[in-house]
Amino acid sequence: MKGYTRLDDYRYERKYVAVGHEADQVEWALRRNTALFRPKFSGRQINNIYLDTPGLNCFHDNLFGNGSRWKVRIRWYGETLGEIKQPILEYKLKKGLVGTKRSWMLASFTMDENFDFNTLLDLIDRSDLDDEQVSDLKSLRPVLLNSYSRKYFVSFDGKLRATIDRNLKYYQLKSSWNSLFHPYEEKCKSVLELKYNKNNDELARDVSEQFPYRLDKNSKYATGMQYFNQGIAE
Repeated sequence: MKGYTRLDDYRYERKYVAVGHEADQVEWALRRNTALFRPKFSGRQINNIYLDTPGLNCFHDNLFGNGSRWKVRIRWYGETLGEIKQPILEYKLKKGLVGTKRSWMLASFTMDENFDFNTLLDLIDRSDLDDEQVSDLKSLRPVLLNSYSRKYFVSFDGKLRATIDRNLKYYQLKSSWNSLFHPYEEKCKSVLELKYNKNNDELARDVSEQFPYRLDKNSKYATGMQYFNQGIAE
């Protein structure tokens, strides 16, 4: 995507996967860390519609580890289905191990089994976006919906932020039909993510060594896409 890169605000986002561990266990491991993580504010459910090119360029870039890649999603909080108020358009850009994000508010829309490419076009036209964004978005297609519960934490010194995601669900989106009533669920899995500015990398390394979980890129987008497109992913 053009025009949204600024190198000075890229940050690290390191993910640790806990398979077979309840979210409460992961939170306990985070709270006992010497960085003294504490809740930042109330948890909430996050929902995302991921957009990709007809050739699934974003998925393939992630799958094959392209060092410079981008991702576009529509995010909202609360219930997954129904009238969606205050959705957010997000462009995520990744360069090596660091990434950044740009966000814009979108018009309201309805998320149900009838959501398709035409629904996306209508949403784009009703939102306050510039011509370049509109052109970019109209070249993409909705391919995946996911949802998960997230809790937020911050270290005692405020230099590190962490999130814990659980109840991960994925729904396939197609131009002609959507599998909204048959989600793929990742049960007994939690994802701990550590987020921090580049100048706190050494501190974060010391803190992360205390986590009893493995470091993993764990892209939720790639996970869902691999499940619903197993022939492509092989």
